[in-house]
Amino acid sequence: MSSISISSIVFACVFGGAILGMSIRAVLPQQHLNADSKDVVKLGMGIVATLSALVLSLLIASAKGSYDAQSTELTQMSAKVILLDRVLAHYGPETKETRDPLRGSVARVLDQTWSRGHSSTSQLDAPSGGAEILVDKIQAFARRKTTGNARCKLRR
Repeated sequence: MSSISISSIVFACVFGGAILGMSIRAVLPQQHLNADSKDVVKLGMGIVATLSALVLSLLIASAKGSYDAQSTELTQMSAKVILLDRVLAHYGPETKETRDPLRGSVARVLDQTWSRGHSSTSQLDAPSGGAEILVDKIQAFARRKTTGNARCKLRR
């Protein structure tokens, strides 16, 4: 159901309840219309309003917590990708063939995530072995770097 139809149904129920209450008032005995009865009804309405406000505030807090968690995860993931790119850049120009696919993957994920043409329930495609190849290349650079440092220490 759309939000318009739900709000229309709620409006009809509340308006119908108000009309029903005004029509029943004429039929009620006088003891139900005294000040004590009105105070009990006001107290009941106050409790219902307070509980409704509490439930609504908990719902809002939950939604905000979920949004903040996703925002933090996105920020951390972005920082880690930038750090990986910078570390690869410090290895030298031979990492260019590794850094370019990394940048392309990030750009593709950003396009899939933030494009307006896709529905909000679109799913990201799993990488077809690209992540494993990237990890293998990075480990190869790390092995070359450590063996190169070991050779330099042995020559000294």
